[in-house]
Amino acid sequence: MTPPPELRQLCSELENREIKRSVFLKRCVRLVASELECSRAGIWMFEGGNEGRRLTCLAMFDRARARSTNVPAESGPQVATYFAALENSGFVVADDARGHPATAGFFEDHLNVSGVRSLLAVAFSVNGRLYGAFTCTQVGGTSKWTHQQLAALRAIAGRVSLAIANAERHESDTQPALLGNDSAR
Repeated sequence: MTPPPELRQLCSELENREIKRSVFLKRCVRLVASELECSRAGIWMFEGGNEGRRLTCLAMFDRARARSTNVPAESGPQVATYFAALENSGFVVADDARGHPATAGFFEDHLNVSGVRSLLAVAFSVNGRLYGAFTCTQVGGTSKWTHQQLAALRAIAGRVSLAIANAERHESDTQPALLGNDSAR
């Protein structure tokens, strides 16, 4: 499966430095939400080591509200469990996110209030290192994620991670700032 033409164009714009990182990330999650017809789509980055792993949301688009939304960072043992699942298989398919071993820990506290019922996540790497995950969630009711949706999200993650790696190669400083900060542009 190949990513949609709009996403390929967006990646090209990032690689050619025609758009800022923040614009790229926001447009990317909007395209993912539309392409996979999910309630919300997000890009999350892992930070820290095994003992103190943290998930930071770089961009989230809420399709029902037709707008970007801010999501707090996640930390705690549930992040390590989720990371391990992504590292082992490259994806998490949680039709019932509250009962899935990799995602249930997120719903013990505040996420239960958000209405998320199903989650599809695909890991992405930059220069061979697991960097984060693309997520699609269903709010209000569960969703039976299809093989086509998983394949589409994997294709998107593959193309986007390539664009990120290519853009990072063009960065003049040595820090992997592409996902972290946008102040360079």
